[in-house]
Parts: sequence; structure tokens; C-alpha cells
Amino acid sequence: MQLWRSSDKNDTSKPVDEIKQYYDCRYVSPCEAVWRILAFDIHQKWPPVLKLTFHLADEQSILFEECDDIGSVVMRNEDRNTMFLAWFDANRQYPEGRDLTYVEFPSKFVYHKDQRMWKPRQQGQQVGRLQYIPPGVGGMWCPEFTR
Repeated sequence: MQLWRSSDKNDTSKPVDEIKQYYDCRYVSPCEAVWRILAFDIHQKWPPVLKLTFHLADEQSILFEECDDIGSVVMRNEDRNTMFLAWFDANRQYPEGRDLTYVEFPSKFVYHKDQRMWKPRQQGQQVGRLQYIPPGVGGMWCPEFTR
């Protein structure tokens, strides 16, 4: 059996800053404590949501370092397929995907980032989500696209 005294001079544990904990909004209620101890899911995660990217023709986003040569950046990204362009390729390749909108596509197909292509889904479910486009953005916003 081990005893702890609060007046122990060798106590190296940090004091609990309850004010900081309050401002950080980290309070674990008894209900949450039991929920975590029993290892239940804290948040509902079903079905997973895939954030669908899109862009105007020849206006894909690319990432590069400031020190990169502009020629090598263009060459490196010239043949790269985006998720949106891969959707067009998948519609050419798979006739069953032609009846699905871009948002419905993840329910029947899986996007493989490493191969940059869509393949028919074997198992599971997923929901697609488009980003919000404010009407003032110009060419990217049109009512027909949001239906």
C-alpha cells in the first residue's frame, strides 16, 4: 500500500490549473467518463463524407514551394488528374456511373488518391459533399450545377 501526503516536498507533479481547464472547456462529466471508459464512439461517424473537389476547365489548384522552378512545377502537374477530372474519366469507363451525379458518385465508387482514379465500390458506403460556392464568385457558380 502506498500513501501520498499533500505536504510532501518531493512532489514533482504539476498543479492542476482549474481556471485554464475551465477556459479550455475541457470538462469530463460522469456520463462522458463512463462512455469513454466503455470505449463507445463519442461522435457518430456513419456514413463517411467525402469532400468533392471541383474546378473550372484548366484552373486546377497546384501546390509548390517558393524555391521550386516554375517549369518543373508545370511539368509535374500537367498530366495530373484531379478528383473532378477522374470523375469524367470514370463516366467514360463505367456506364453504370453515368446515371449518378457527382455528389451521388461516392455511394457507388471509391476514389483512390494514389492512383487518382475512381473504381467501383466493393463494400461500405460513403456520401459526397460539394463545397459551398457563393453566387458572387463568377464562373464557378451556376444554379444548374447546384441542383
